Amino acid sequence: MIAFLLYIACSGAGISYVDYDATVASQSKVEHYVGPWAHGALLPATGEKRVVHEAISPVEVGILNRNPQSQGFWDTPPDVRVCASAPVTRRRVDISLDFWRNLGYTFNKIYYNDISIYCIGDVFSYNIITIDLIDGSHQEPALATTTTWIDRESRVILKAKVVLKSEWANTERLLEHELGHALGWLDYSQMGHIMHHEWSLGGLNTAGVEFQ
Repeated sequence: MIAFLLYIACSGAGISYVDYDATVASQSKVEHYVGPWAHGALLPATGEKRVVHEAISPVEVGILNRNPQSQGFWDTPPDVRVCASAPVTRRRVDISLDFWRNLGYTFNKIYYNDISIYCIGDVFSYNIITIDLIDGSHQEPALATTTTWIDRESRVILKAKVVLKSEWANTERLLEHELGHALGWLDYSQMGHIMHHEWSLGGLNTAGVEFQ
């Protein structure tokens, strides 16, 4: 039985962002909110608080760290389930997966147009990355959100869920960035980097996120 989990939610691809960390029971929840680049610069919201769990201090990226930071890793290649309700095309999914394959990462089975319980149910599924449509539970103005469950002691990633806004889902680099979070990488503030939290300032630079 896994006693402690680290739960991480990252919202990507925008112009500015707010970190909100909260510790709930035995989980540590980290959320990164960002605004759409097309709507101009958004200032960080006021009144937010940061409570970093003592076991892991997750968010000092880019500015204070010279290299991208990883929160965890998969011990076996995960399945990827693209839900039937996901607004992204199969071609964009394939391009995004190949992006990370070219960096040395591997995935197990890929399921498209999935209507299994993993997409329509609330079952806790291990070793799976699901891709779906963003819903009303995710705070605006996030374009996409990746939620990752990580064993706190071993740092092994147990599952991840990527959700995308329909109007942004097929934008170049958006899914690639979110899959980076699903693979354990935090946002990174280097201009032109795939893990930059601002879509307009990101790029295809992959320095530091190659498979180790």
